[in-house]
Amino acid sequence: MKQKLQSRLLNYFMLIAVAAMLIGVEFYFEMSHGQVNQEICSLAAEDSTGKTLPLGNLRNKVVIMFGMLTVVVAIVLTMFIRNITTPLQKMADVAAGINAGDLSLTVPVETHDEIGQVGNAINELTSNLQEVASMTSTTAGDILAQIDALLASHNIGEDRAGEIRTGLRSLMEFVDSFKLLRTDIP
Repeated sequence: MKQKLQSRLLNYFMLIAVAAMLIGVEFYFEMSHGQVNQEICSLAAEDSTGKTLPLGNLRNKVVIMFGMLTVVVAIVLTMFIRNITTPLQKMADVAAGINAGDLSLTVPVETHDEIGQVGNAINELTSNLQEVASMTSTTAGDILAQIDALLASHNIGEDRAGEIRTGLRSLMEFVDSFKLLRTDIP
């Protein structure tokens, strides 16, 4: 998932950078055209010190500006992509582990934005699943203990008690198949 999303975002942002660079290149070549260059360069402009400069220097400054803009856009967009895709990849990995039955996994939440909220929701969901699994296992164990106590004190049919015991053991095996986060829940 990370590679696909990251690649797609990178492609979109590189298109923006290329467009900015193409504008700069177009401006450079337009300014380099003989007649336009002569017309513009024959005009004069003053810099901040009051010195008169031909507008040809302006062309070079604009090209440099577009080049710098392209580099800055590429850097900022790369940072943006990483800030989005890295936490999403961590969440996808944790969700896949939880889906495989490992309820001991949690999402590291580093921000309080929407991505952090999704991470918190996954963590809460995992916690709720752990509670259900723990309560089910505890309840099944209690019922088995009560059946054993009833069998010891009364002469109840062993066949019926055996069916109940088998069903509860199957339920306990199912719950035990999950890898749970260690907690002190009795």
